[in-house]
Amino acid sequence: MTKAALFCVSTVLTLAVISPRDATSQPAARPSPRVQRVTVNAPVTLTDNGDNWTLDNGIVKLAVAKRDGNISSLVYHGVSIITRGREWEQTPSGAVTSAVTIDPATNGGERAEVAVKGVNSGGTGGRGGGMDIETRVTMERGSSGFYTYDEYTHKASYPFVHVGENRFILEDINPDFDWLSVDKDRNMLMSKEAEDHTIHAKEQSIYTSGIYANSVEHKYSYNALMYKLQAWGWSSTKDHIGVYFINPSNEYIGGGPDKLDLIDHMTAPGSPSYQGIILDYWTSGHYGAGDNTEIPAGQDWKRVVGPIFVYFNSLVSPKDPSRAELDKLTASYGSGMPAVPTEWHDNSIALWNDAVEKSKAVKAVWPFPWVEGVDYPHKAERATVNGQLVLDDPQAASKTLPNLNVGLTHANFKGSESGYTLLAGNGPIVTWPHDGNYYQFWTEGTPDGRFTIPNVRPGTYTLHAFANGVLGEFAKADITVEAGKKIDLGKITWQPVRYGKQIWDIGYPDRTGDKFFKGDADNYWLWGWGLRYSGLFPNDITYTIGKSNYHKDWFFQEVPHSTTTAWLNPAAKDPYNQRFGWVATPPSKSDPWPQWGQGRATTWTVKFNMPKASQGTAILRVSLAGADGGGNRALGGAVNVAFGGGGNRAPGSGTQRPTGGGGSAYVGSDAQGGLAIGVNGQTVGTLHPVATNALRYNTNKGVWYQYVQKFDASLLKPGENQMTFTVPAGDVTTGVVWDYLRLELNDGSKAYPAPPDSQRPDQPTLP
Repeated sequence: MTKAALFCVSTVLTLAVISPRDATSQPAARPSPRVQRVTVNAPVTLTDNGDNWTLDNGIVKLAVAKRDGNISSLVYHGVSIITRGREWEQTPSGAVTSAVTIDPATNGGERAEVAVKGVNSGGTGGRGGGMDIETRVTMERGSSGFYTYDEYTHKASYPFVHVGENRFILEDINPDFDWLSVDKDRNMLMSKEAEDHTIHAKEQSIYTSGIYANSVEHKYSYNALMYKLQAWGWSSTKDHIGVYFINPSNEYIGGGPDKLDLIDHMTAPGSPSYQGIILDYWTSGHYGAGDNTEIPAGQDWKRVVGPIFVYFNSLVSPKDPSRAELDKLTASYGSGMPAVPTEWHDNSIALWNDAVEKSKAVKAVWPFPWVEGVDYPHKAERATVNGQLVLDDPQAASKTLPNLNVGLTHANFKGSESGYTLLAGNGPIVTWPHDGNYYQFWTEGTPDGRFTIPNVRPGTYTLHAFANGVLGEFAKADITVEAGKKIDLGKITWQPVRYGKQIWDIGYPDRTGDKFFKGDADNYWLWGWGLRYSGLFPNDITYTIGKSNYHKDWFFQEVPHSTTTAWLNPAAKDPYNQRFGWVATPPSKSDPWPQWGQGRATTWTVKFNMPKASQGTAILRVSLAGADGGGNRALGGAVNVAFGGGGNRAPGSGTQRPTGGGGSAYVGSDAQGGLAIGVNGQTVGTLHPVATNALRYNTNKGVWYQYVQKFDASLLKPGENQMTFTVPAGDVTTGVVWDYLRLELNDGSKAYPAPPDSQRPDQPTLP
């Protein structure tokens, strides 16, 4: 079967899961499910129960523990939402006090708020040590939900503090919530069957029964860019209710628009029961060291996270599937094409769509006027910044800036030399994608370059921008923002760096692998592409410039080529394309990955023609949406991936050391491998990209980096030339996630800058 045919089959399978019936089989006049409008307008009540408070507005009822601010019970429509309470990752500790910060008795029942504060100067971070934490929970009249937020305070007298992971979660959600909603591509019925066969990592397990039999459940399949999310959560096909998280603002989310993290997933394999979890991370280290909070001794620092809105909704007269439809679903178990009843699909999508609309209303009123007593400027104390970026690139195919992201961030700063900081590949320098210390303010501009950034806190910032089709990033330092002002930056020229005349390119820069085969939203998040690559491209890839189509002829990952099909379910109809049901049942309970997960070296070839002999320097420019390896090695103060390297070792040592924040690791000076580049049979260099966990954590994007490999242009000859890209043998979750490739030719004229000696042309510096 051709790759084009395989692509069509994959699309059909996708529609089979998301829209389980052919349109012709659906009743023509079938009404869409409707969400119940909120009509309850009872005053909010606040009851002091001694060790906790109860907040109730007649729609939602919850209890808040005075010892740590966690929600110990949560009820909507008479249904208990959680089976145990633990919401904030870091909770008040040390000297803990509790207080009513908004008393509904004083405002006619319009609003109630309670707060729990812990003053704790001891420790160096984690679970509240080394910082003061105040947690608040707020409820308002007529609102189908509640708000919660934290203020973190580090006084100058406190010691250094590190917090690698911080999140608000609803954990162990009622098992009747069985429909997961992340985005339009991941809205699906989940299985509650036991995940009892671990493969490759503790978070990955093979279903041996149920709707997704012979499939791998992996919580990282449900990661997402935090800035793109509107509402996410779970709904119940039984009770026809939903619960969703909404971030009214992204200013408190570390990592800016590159922030990728876990959103929804199931409890871990081996849990007593398999229940849903909703997560809202503002710092973590899951992808490429992520973004972390590290505050040195001597610094006064505050950060308010939230208020986050937790939203509930329900359906009016929902439709339930017939017995025949449920039998059809059961009969499809393990087929790779689950026959999910249309009624369940439509009900769940209606609830999620309503939550998305609610998110727009919530975001529109940020910042909230009722937040008092914490470091939270109101509308009049914030500013609006606008301007227009004008692209100056004579070689660009277009002057427009699609998907323009513009933001105000803290300038690069020197962090600690902790493992988390070094894993970002920038030495001790912290850049905006890894900044969990300071607020960031981002917006999406228009294709003509115009942008408006609202609700900016006063301060001094660096303006950053990136857009589809433009390689690299714009930056302008020292933007001063004053409270209550409207700041017009006017027209700003953006001149991207080119080191020479463009010879060819593959794809276009957009910081993801989405434009390449299987990197699209329907496919990239599915587990196991490192295994299935070998069947999609049994002879690896030969790509001819001017003839090949990168959408179908260039795979989004380059990984070692699997040399076995022991992992393939013989009953699968289309094992290299179908979403589910393609994984074999291992012969024993032991992890099959040592036998399944290895591959030979993979070499891809790009063919292109040159009109004549060349002089000067050729520059290969590569931008990667992610990379993974056998480990990392320290090189010139940076931490770089080395494909085929062995183990997790501290630099310069043979000692095994654990690492946090998602599994990236150091490797000693004996690290081997990399992405080897060849030109007409001669090796010209090896790229050692920064590890970002993109492959092992199921994404078409990790943290974005760009690289250059220059070589003598005389290696290029008139007529056909070949450039090769080789990933060495090893684990099939090592390699790269492609974003963009471009070959430039610098003939030594003054029209272009000299290409850099470093493989990282944008290696960060301090101001």
